[in-house]
Amino acid sequence: MKQSKRLSIDERVLKWTKRHKKRNSLYTGIILIVAIVLIVFVMSSEKIQPVKAMSKAQGDIRMTYLGNIELNKHIRKNNIHKSFSAVSDILKGSDFSTASLNYSKFSKNKKKDINSNIENVMFLKDLNIKSLNIINQVTDNITARDFGRAVDAQVGENYLTGNGSNPINSKTVQQTVKNKKVANVSFTDVESDYTDPLKNTTSISLEPRIFIPLVKKLKENNDFVVVNVDWGITDERNVTTRQREYAHALADAGADVIIGHNSVPQQIEHYKNTDIFYSLGNVTSEGFLSKKKHGLAVQQNWKGKHSKFMITPIKSQSGQITADKPNKVEEIKLLNNLESKSVNLKKENGGYVYEN
Repeated sequence: MKQSKRLSIDERVLKWTKRHKKRNSLYTGIILIVAIVLIVFVMSSEKIQPVKAMSKAQGDIRMTYLGNIELNKHIRKNNIHKSFSAVSDILKGSDFSTASLNYSKFSKNKKKDINSNIENVMFLKDLNIKSLNIINQVTDNITARDFGRAVDAQVGENYLTGNGSNPINSKTVQQTVKNKKVANVSFTDVESDYTDPLKNTTSISLEPRIFIPLVKKLKENNDFVVVNVDWGITDERNVTTRQREYAHALADAGADVIIGHNSVPQQIEHYKNTDIFYSLGNVTSEGFLSKKKHGLAVQQNWKGKHSKFMITPIKSQSGQITADKPNKVEEIKLLNNLESKSVNLKKENGGYVYEN
């Protein structure tokens, strides 16, 4: 009987390595399949939570404010009516509402591109958003201008704010809501250190020589003035000195509510007679970072000099908007980020409320 050749140490190590490599590949494949199944299960088991509407007394005017909305070709692959179902009720029950929509690049064909963005505008209008601010970071000034004119032709000139890219363009929205005159205007801080100076803004430039007389005039002619501001800052949770100084100047000029539009939520402040939401974050976003998928939905009951606000955290989950349910640690971080010396939030009805 022939004896088998005795393997050297190197040969034995190589044989052992090959044997375990095959096993490791098998184990890795099994673990990967199990992980995918678990991810799918977790995502499918997460229920979409609607944003609860705040109770409203007779005579109150309900305002609703949302942050940045992205409806590009990837997000549009989803059923967008289903995607917005969590906020549809609070919008339908609002007397006035506003948000910011990102102009998206759908096609190299200018006409098709404009028409696709008009579809986004009409979708939000059908949700009962009464006034819309357009954020433009992807197209040229001429296309932005033509888009604005095309929207005006369909829905009237009293819908889009800051239409055009002229830094002193003073296009505003002024509507009558339950016998009260409500004005909406949008600004962009084009001089911010965080902003690309060549950015094609579709809002009015946030310069004191422009916004102070404009807001003062709006306040003289209206009962309530809502100001949207794109501060030109992304991913920054702390309010900058520049933001605070300009927000206070807007308030002194006559703004009743200031709605900031950055990529993440920021602090809430009550300054004199003005409520300042430095940033509501994102409603929908394709941003990779999870913090870019979070935002705030704000409801306001306004009755003359008295207002009650309800702030509900929201997030984008599996292609749909849902009310966010932070755990204890997350809630502490959120409240530390939102509250200021002038605003103390109380938990109520799935959100946080305060009055002034």
